[in-house]
Parts: sequence; structure tokens; C-alpha cells
Amino acid sequence: MAARRILLTIIGLLSVVILIGSLSAGVVAFLLITNRPVDQKLLVLGPNRRLAIVDRQGVAQVLADDASPELFRYPALAPDGSRVAYISQQGNTSVLRVIHLQSGTRTELYRSTTNPPLYMVWSPDGRYLSFLSNRSVGGLGVHIVPTDGSRDAELVSVSPSSLYVAWQPNSSSLLVHIGGSVFEDGRVITVQPGRQQPIHEVSDPGFFQVPAWSVDGESFFYVAQPPIEGPPTVDKVESVLTRVKVGEMQPQVLAREPMAAIIFGRSPQSDEIAYTTVGPDGFGPLKLVTLDGSVRTLSATDDDVVAFFWSPDGQQIAYLTPAGRSANGLTQLRWQLVGREGNNPRTLTTFTPSQEFLAQINFFDAYALSFDLWSSDGHALVYGTNDGVYVFDIRRGTAVQRSDGVLGMWIGGREEIGNRK
Repeated sequence: MAARRILLTIIGLLSVVILIGSLSAGVVAFLLITNRPVDQKLLVLGPNRRLAIVDRQGVAQVLADDASPELFRYPALAPDGSRVAYISQQGNTSVLRVIHLQSGTRTELYRSTTNPPLYMVWSPDGRYLSFLSNRSVGGLGVHIVPTDGSRDAELVSVSPSSLYVAWQPNSSSLLVHIGGSVFEDGRVITVQPGRQQPIHEVSDPGFFQVPAWSVDGESFFYVAQPPIEGPPTVDKVESVLTRVKVGEMQPQVLAREPMAAIIFGRSPQSDEIAYTTVGPDGFGPLKLVTLDGSVRTLSATDDDVVAFFWSPDGQQIAYLTPAGRSANGLTQLRWQLVGREGNNPRTLTTFTPSQEFLAQINFFDAYALSFDLWSSDGHALVYGTNDGVYVFDIRRGTAVQRSDGVLGMWIGGREEIGNRK
């Protein structure tokens, strides 16, 4: 991931117009449902650098008061919900710590005055944390560190531009998208903790952000760019959503989108892939592709889908579309909901997002790996407006302000989510 979206990388090539305004700074917030959902609490960042657990009544238990206010230095919950990694700012020193939510024990994993950390993703087994560093020389670095603090952080790759990561389900390997597209010498590699050389490498990535592993960890998905002759031009750009089975040479083509970038996310329960596109005409609709290569459009064909999020059971997708501007000229977004079969999309609510929320959805596919916008029972969403953190009850169709913070996520184990059928 980079401190800018890959769309910014391809502006000159695709003349992309970002439809929802300035996707700039920030943090995200989340929704909680009523009707006694499984998740009872949220982890909330802010205001005033505060990191707190907020219960259903809005009562906050402060965990830390030194959280970094910088963009993209957001906390990340462990897969089982027992710990949270966060970045504190002490003068010109950035410190990455893990807090155990029950005992309050703090473990320091990394500190730096020159290469501050950002964007963290836990390994599925909770033993490792991957994070990026904004390096004073050399662009971005991706690190892996044991979450018990037993070893120093290991720098596994460096990129002058963008870096995106995805952990293999068994936590043995990290899939890394380095440097953008093939036009920028981009690559997709697989690395392991403690191993110097990549295990696998592909050198033909197209315009996309985050790769993904299959549910069984035997394959991975990325977007390829077919070979071209001569300098790159708009008409030569083609995004090819591709599946690669580990150990085999012949990739499987799942979907093709000419003159566009693909941003995709795998279902939490299957190898179905949802994606949207960005091209010369802006954002495209929400589509779904299965392993047999069949593609269907889930949203209205004229929807400009700027972000989407799978429900925990993989049956629904919540997505965001632009909704014009408020009376005072602020950007508005609209939550919509659709089933994986492409049933009629349902409008949930229109809201004025905080700048922090806009920044988070700018990299929504990356943050879907570290934030849970859906409650684990699939009944609620969480989002940030310009006046606080809200929880939306999908069944009742109501939104309630939970906190005055700027970032929120559910405290609920992803292991629990994965076991819910």
C-alpha cells in the first residue's frame, strides 16, 4: 500500500476522474446494530489521540492516550479479538505496540525516528504482524515482526512507490504487491518470515491494489496486464483478473476489463471475487466472478461503486456510491446492500462522511484485511460521519451515534466469524 491510491498512479494513463471528491486524509469509523448483536463493543480511535473500547451504551474504557494522529497509522485488531496493535507518537519517534485487551499488557515491537510505521495486518494465527514503514530513503518498506516481541522486525521488501500485502491462510507466507503495474516495474512476490529470497514471483501485474489468497491457500489472485508493443496508451490497458495455483505455471483467467483498473476482494467464505473498476469514465458497477469465469453485475449498471465490503457469511455485500453534496457543499456517500446472487440493491442510508472515513475507503480493499466494518453476526455496519462514529442496524434501518471518535472497528474474533455458517 502507498500513501496514495493506485488510481493516482494511473491518472496520467487513464485520465481517471475521482468521482467522490478528495479522498484524502484519515481514519475510518464503524456501525453497530441493536437487537443484541454478537459484537458488544467497538474499538474507537479519537478524539485527542485516545484509543478506547466503547460499549453499547457509549461508555469508553481508555486503553491509550498517545495514539498517532497521522494518516494511515490506524490500529488493527488481532484475528481472535484479544489484542490490538497501535502506533503511538512520542515527539519525533513512532512506536508500534500490541496491547492485550484483558490484561492491559503492552509489548513494544518496533520504534523509529526515521522510518515510521503505518498500515498493519495480523497473520491469521496472530503470531506475526506485517506493517509498512514510510522510509526516509527508498519509498516504502514492508516488515514482519513476531507479536510476542521475541525478535526484531524484519524488513522483507522495499518499493519506491506502492506496497500491498495479504497473508496466506495458514500464516506461512505473505503475498506482496510491489511497485504498482508492469509499466512501473511492478511485481507480485511471496515471502516467508526468516527467508531472504521470494518463493514465487510474477512480473506482469496490471493496475490493481491488494492481491488475495484462495480460501485453502493453494492459489492466489492478482490482476495481470497482457503484453503490449510500444509505449503504454489508454487503449492498450487491460486488467485481467487471474488465479495462479501455487506450483503450477499456467494461470487461469477469470475476468477481463479493458481500459480500466480492477479493485477486488475475495469472499470470506469462498473463492468468489467481487470487484469494481476505475477507468476514463470513472468508477464502474459492482461485479462478481466465480472460479468458472462467469461474471455477473450485482449493483445497478450505472452505480459508481467506490468501495465495497463482504458480509461475514459471504452472502451480501455493502457498497458505497457518491450521493452528491450536502447543503453546505460537503461530499455525501450512500450505503447500499446487495446479495451475492444480484438481488435488487437496497439503499441503507446517505451520510456526510468524515475526511478520515474518505481516506480509509480510498484503500478499502487493503483495510478490509485489518478492519471489520460488519458485525460478526452480519446485522450491522459501522461508519464515520463528520459528527462521530455511527452504527447502522440493517434489519431496523436505523443509525445510532455510538461515539464521538474518528475511527472504529468491531471487537470480535475473525476466527469466530470464519466458523459461522
